[in-house]
Amino acid sequence: MGITLQGLQLGYMGMDYGLLGFPNPNEMLLPSRREGARHWYRCPSLAYIINHPAGRILYDTGISTNFAEEWLPEWQGLVDLSGLNADVLLENALKRQGLGPEDFSHVILSHCHADHAGGLRLFEEAGAEIILHEDEHRYAAGVWKAENFFIRDDWHFLSRRNPTLMYGDQEILEDLWTISLPGHTPGSMGVLLRLETTGWALLAGDAVSTHDAFGPPALPNFVNLDNETFLSSCQKVEGIASELDAFIFPGHDEVGMKYDSGELAIRPIEFLPGHTYE
Repeated sequence: MGITLQGLQLGYMGMDYGLLGFPNPNEMLLPSRREGARHWYRCPSLAYIINHPAGRILYDTGISTNFAEEWLPEWQGLVDLSGLNADVLLENALKRQGLGPEDFSHVILSHCHADHAGGLRLFEEAGAEIILHEDEHRYAAGVWKAENFFIRDDWHFLSRRNPTLMYGDQEILEDLWTISLPGHTPGSMGVLLRLETTGWALLAGDAVSTHDAFGPPALPNFVNLDNETFLSSCQKVEGIASELDAFIFPGHDEVGMKYDSGELAIRPIEFLPGHTYE
């Protein structure tokens, strides 16, 4: 049995599309287009289940059920969370697939922002190996109050339960790599895996928030900590994906990008229930 990949929808946030990639050439006012409207985006919160012969892996965990109390008022002034509830968030999304925290051997975090790490606390007492980049772990350990979309309650238990820390690009299981993609946060990380039919797939996290933001050229995200490093990571994604003809899965989009002989094409992403990439 080879590796398979399944996408999980964990609800939608509402926001200005430009927050995920600016300046977007499709929305800019130009001499040839002097009037326009902003685009309100139904932004998906996503996670991915990787079924590997060595175990079942979860990539990202979505938003905590405590978002209404934990997200700062200024964050909730930017991002509409009214469409979220416990039914669409991680625990119940897994239950609908007949799964729980005990069914995973590994949890890989793309980064520790509250919209990606909020469900990690479900694994506090589970046996899954938790994997994140060493630079992300170091930065998060210094966050004591909610700031820059980091919430300590999401990962607080890691101070007594040591996670597995990545550095650089590492093959952690056969045909499955963690890819260092810093800039959005200090230790943002993607996952590169090889599927028998689909070929290479690159889960890019927020190094590529949407297909529009990928470009090329890539568009910075409004919460990036280091735009210069972020743009270097975008170039790295482009280089890996074009070399391997990989399918790129963005961090907040239901549309991805697939290279074919070096040519980039837009592809819809299929999610559970019912769809498995093999």
